[in-house]
Amino acid sequence: MTKQNFSIFLKGLLTFFLFNTLNKSLASEPFRADEKDPYLLSSFSHEKELENLLAVPSQSKFAEDFETEFGENFDTGTQYEALKTTNVDEWEMKLFEQRNKQMEFFKSYKDFNSFSEEFIDLVTANINYNYWHLLLAYSINRSNDNTAQLTVTSLPAIMTEPIDPSKIDNDKRLISKSYREFLPYFVIYFNSKENRFKKYTDGVKSITDKADFAEKYLSGEVFDYTMTRLLEKNHQMLSTSAFRIWASHIYCENLQRYLTDNYFDKVAEAEASRADQKKEISENKNKSGLPNIMDLADESFTFEKYKGKVVYVDFWASWCGPCRQEFPYSKAMHEGLTAKQKKEIVFLYISIDQDLEKWKAAVEKLGLKDFGENGHSFEVSGRYQVKSIPRYMIINKNGEIVNMNAPRPSSPETLPKLLELL
Repeated sequence: MTKQNFSIFLKGLLTFFLFNTLNKSLASEPFRADEKDPYLLSSFSHEKELENLLAVPSQSKFAEDFETEFGENFDTGTQYEALKTTNVDEWEMKLFEQRNKQMEFFKSYKDFNSFSEEFIDLVTANINYNYWHLLLAYSINRSNDNTAQLTVTSLPAIMTEPIDPSKIDNDKRLISKSYREFLPYFVIYFNSKENRFKKYTDGVKSITDKADFAEKYLSGEVFDYTMTRLLEKNHQMLSTSAFRIWASHIYCENLQRYLTDNYFDKVAEAEASRADQKKEISENKNKSGLPNIMDLADESFTFEKYKGKVVYVDFWASWCGPCRQEFPYSKAMHEGLTAKQKKEIVFLYISIDQDLEKWKAAVEKLGLKDFGENGHSFEVSGRYQVKSIPRYMIINKNGEIVNMNAPRPSSPETLPKLLELL
């Protein structure tokens, strides 16, 4: 064989190898993980085990035939587009018929009796969880597309009754691509159900509730993977601190690193953009240059509201134990004032909670309305360098800050400092 012929032979062999490798990859698309799936980076990936199952000739041939027959049913891009133009009953019926055809094809396949138990379990899981994934995706994707809609689309109860949240957690199922695609939709849909299908307006509360739901029903590797996907989907809604907190709940270091490397900068950029937007709105609405504060009725105000009065500002949060410990001292100090002094001294409690509902609930529970006024602000932390709480500040009758780091309510120095400003 001449050098030229040998070169042609090598090129032909390489082409044949690449063609067959590509076809094998495409044929197994319902089974193999997408190259961008973080599952491949995890310490618990079963992809090698999957490759071994697909390396068995009869099982490999089935995977190719199954992809040829039903590949489109497992193409999420195609299916997500299709659900946009179908009503829910037609969609469920279509999925139900597809699942029946897939299962019939599988069980009547000529080599079915030679398949291993592991392969049978894999294919069965892929077929069933593809059905559940695309059913729940109908609700979530259509709801997300309709930004004017204030609620998540609720599926008829009869469709979702077979899904028992207490039986979803199964780390052996992670080998199934369809199971992994199902997991984030399972959490999003059933958490929405617990929230009476109301859409979230607060990104931190949204991910917190979803994470709490996931921790309630999922564990270990399943939780790690699901939480990773949820943070992927919701990262732009989160603050950098919230992103760090929830990423730290993931045990797998590879997935933690994946989230940090790929999303932390995007979270920071989104956070900065939101801050700029709030600043612009604030500057347009508030010419005083003072930070905006929101009251319990969601009305905006500034410290100008208390011009002519002495203001004792208490920066706190619902989750802050030391803050709560000081409230009885504030109450006692307020009750010790004369009627005239109560009109001239304002006890203002400004929360820096991320979750507004938790702030309002804490105000009610702690009775803060009984001896003071209440507000919430996302701006005060940066404006007054509130790096830790509790923190206190005193403003005189002219609206001037006379003490940026005032003593606590429990300090005997506090009341005299307020009275001397009257």
